[in-house]
Amino acid sequence: MSINYKAVISDLRNQLGEKPVTDEYVRRFAWSTDASYFRIVPEVVVHAEDMDQVKRTLDVARKHNAPVTFRAAGTSLAGQALGEGILLILGHDGFRKIEVSDDAKKITLGSAVIGSDANAVLAPLNRKIGPDPATIASAMIGGIVANNASGMCCGTAQNSYQTIASAKLLFADGTELDTGCKKSKVAFAKSHGQMLEQVHELAHKTRHNLVLSEKIRKKFSIKNTTGYGINALIDFSDPFDIINHLMVGMEGTLAFINEVTYHTVNEAKFKASALAVFHNMEDASRAIPLLNGESVAAAELLDWPSIKAVTGKPGMPDWLSELPPLSAILLIESRADDADTLDGYTKDVIAKLEGFDFLRPISFTDDAAVYGEYWAMRKGLFPIVAGERPKGTSVIIEDVAFELEHLATAASDITALMHKFGYPEGCIYGHALAGNFHFIITPTFSTKEDIDNFHAFMDEIADMVINKYDGSMKAEHGTGRAVAPYVEMEWGQDAYELMKSIKQLFDPQSILNPGVILNDDAKIHVKNIKPCPVVDDFVDKCLECGFCEKTCPTSALNLTPRQRIATLREIARLEQIGDHLAADNMRAAAKYDVIDTCAACQLCTIACPVDNKMGQLVRKLRTPSISRGQQKFLDFQANNFGAVNGVISAGFDMLGVIHKITGKGITGTMMKAGRLLSNEVPYWNPSFPKGGKLPQVSAPIPGQETVVYFPACGGRTFGPTPVDTDKRPLPEVVVTLLERAGYNVITPPKTRDLCCGQMWESKGDFNNADAKRLELIQAVSAMTQDGKLPVIVDALSCTKRTLAGDPTLTEKVEIVDLVEFMHDKLMPKLTIKKKSHAALHLGCSARTMKVEPIMTAIADACCHQVIRPAGIECCGYAGEKGLYKPEINASALRNIKKLIPVDVSEGYYANRMCEVGLTEHSGIPYRHLAYLLEECSRG
Repeated sequence: MSINYKAVISDLRNQLGEKPVTDEYVRRFAWSTDASYFRIVPEVVVHAEDMDQVKRTLDVARKHNAPVTFRAAGTSLAGQALGEGILLILGHDGFRKIEVSDDAKKITLGSAVIGSDANAVLAPLNRKIGPDPATIASAMIGGIVANNASGMCCGTAQNSYQTIASAKLLFADGTELDTGCKKSKVAFAKSHGQMLEQVHELAHKTRHNLVLSEKIRKKFSIKNTTGYGINALIDFSDPFDIINHLMVGMEGTLAFINEVTYHTVNEAKFKASALAVFHNMEDASRAIPLLNGESVAAAELLDWPSIKAVTGKPGMPDWLSELPPLSAILLIESRADDADTLDGYTKDVIAKLEGFDFLRPISFTDDAAVYGEYWAMRKGLFPIVAGERPKGTSVIIEDVAFELEHLATAASDITALMHKFGYPEGCIYGHALAGNFHFIITPTFSTKEDIDNFHAFMDEIADMVINKYDGSMKAEHGTGRAVAPYVEMEWGQDAYELMKSIKQLFDPQSILNPGVILNDDAKIHVKNIKPCPVVDDFVDKCLECGFCEKTCPTSALNLTPRQRIATLREIARLEQIGDHLAADNMRAAAKYDVIDTCAACQLCTIACPVDNKMGQLVRKLRTPSISRGQQKFLDFQANNFGAVNGVISAGFDMLGVIHKITGKGITGTMMKAGRLLSNEVPYWNPSFPKGGKLPQVSAPIPGQETVVYFPACGGRTFGPTPVDTDKRPLPEVVVTLLERAGYNVITPPKTRDLCCGQMWESKGDFNNADAKRLELIQAVSAMTQDGKLPVIVDALSCTKRTLAGDPTLTEKVEIVDLVEFMHDKLMPKLTIKKKSHAALHLGCSARTMKVEPIMTAIADACCHQVIRPAGIECCGYAGEKGLYKPEINASALRNIKKLIPVDVSEGYYANRMCEVGLTEHSGIPYRHLAYLLEECSRG
């Protein structure tokens, strides 16, 4: 029976309102990918912020028999976060509860809590959650539990299955159950007694099927996420315990996970790592069983192609290039709560490996800088291989598991298959103690032959893993669509029928993520494969992994970098197949989401494992959109910037006066009318600052050091806001601070004419941007006495752009940001008296320039307590874009006010435009750190 999705969408909007429900094609397409190699465009997307919205969505799904897929962070690697019907995504603010028990032995987490955020709360208590997937800095708890994600250290002893205490669940029929609440269980037993009896009966039959129960024990003795966690049926007798554990690894096919309570695990205080370098994989594999025991917390295996892939890369050990072919490495880590125990562990490891012939002496180090280099080699492998793949190819990381005695021959078999099917670049690495191998291939999916070849490859992998070694086709990435055709092959008919019974019991309409885990289509894993067309060098290496989404300031507004790239790839694909009309239509429909509202802050580049530069690409894509009239205006701005800057500054002074006299309504109407004439007229808001002023410097004092001070256009254009208690403009404060520290200050004679060019680059006008940067460098260089005097710039983003580009232009002049000069030169010369507390923003420019430690040190020196609002990575003001696209700023800072304690009355950063936006949405004045240091260093 076909589904009337118009009716589905209408009902969803009636139930939820307009905002949470999206059926625009561009935005649906943007949500059509996760970190796997699949692409499925949903019919409608729902962003749910609370359980009521989830329940209402399920009500609609049941009514129309419409499939619904639950999605958390979308870091899933097997295609389980995608669906054809309703895609229900955890909202941007809801499901984020974090509650730690008094003894820190348990932690309750909303399903949208990111794993690393949970660990950050537990870290001061020397505890952590058990699962430690490589994606923990992006993956959300709902996905971590639903996929039974594990990782490098947790193995099968501390994964979600072993450490889950209870869960709050919502079933397909709309019933809620809290497995940790007696009252909830009693109510559920009354309403769903038959279900509980059926669960009990399934467990009874399974335990008494001796062949099946033994098979289950054997297969779950190693890592296994293929199919459902039917070990729950033999590990537990209480139906609620069974349900609790069946939810682990069910990939959204049995219920919605609202909250999870974990038993936390110990986070050892002392760590040491060693690299054991073997002649070959056989020797390395033989060593692994010997390492099982409490003295080893993790052992990661790298084969020869893996070693070759990382050799010579930044941060990798130099001696890798000296290793002979076929070498293999075991990265071993020991952990303990005290130094003596750790020392005993490391000695135990060395003793166990005494009989092996190593290519390099094995020794442990507890120096974090040294073993950090070791782990960078392991963690950097996937992004390095992915980043160096040919354009237009996909990247697939699969994971399989074997009993330890089979590791060496299994690795050899996988290598042989990769070569047989034309994937010679493939490499193998993994969690050796758990018998878990990951292997990476970078196939092309441009023709039917490519797909058929991949299909044949997976068939032979399955035959080898299952029939030769009785291993796991999926060790920790979940079944998804990638392995669904092989579930019955791996488990056999009895187990497969049992799994079908479980699905039928919890989801009789089969509306929850249908086709995932259980699927009768033998080719489902080679259907809906996403293409990877070439777009631009800035983004062609994108894995669509979603690591960027956590930091993107527009994630709650419309799209993230992953989704912008996915959209651009589809436009490129349409162009390549000759459907130019469809490409043009999609390009036009996507312009606001993809280009106009990207903040281009480049935080995504920092988070990206393959160094994509979406912000740079967006600026490049803006160039063709500049009309002839706009270009004339930009040229006029650049050629007459002194006058323009002066007029803007005076204009903000005038607006403040008009607003004071006439009120918000009339001022807003005037600005709205102005915007009808030009989009360069900003939206009005009453928190706009007054105009800024140029600095006034004192006469030079003989014998004192001299500095060149360039007041960037933000600080000299925008002065104090109405809520600022200090009414001095930034240039005045900076001069006061510099002179107090004993410096003579000189400024460029035509300061208002000068600019780093950022405002032009952000619009895609690179010619004017680079010309203004060159003009600035030449002007300040001429004042430095042949490079003897430093040049200080008072805005991080301006410093960054001034130092960017051709390095030969700045090699003979020292250009330094004010925060660095304050930390390195001013603070040692000043007497600082601490004040109580303040908020500190560490935004995108601070992150990209890597000055967060310096800024934090300044704030710590001046305040007894420094508050950093959690999750505020970028203000979204995007230079001047906050004036013309205020929705970006409003979305990025939507939560800042509630994150700042009520007794904190001031905040600091180092970029005036950002500070204006932060002030508006926080309700407290944000100013440059120079204000804080100046106040705390007064005599």
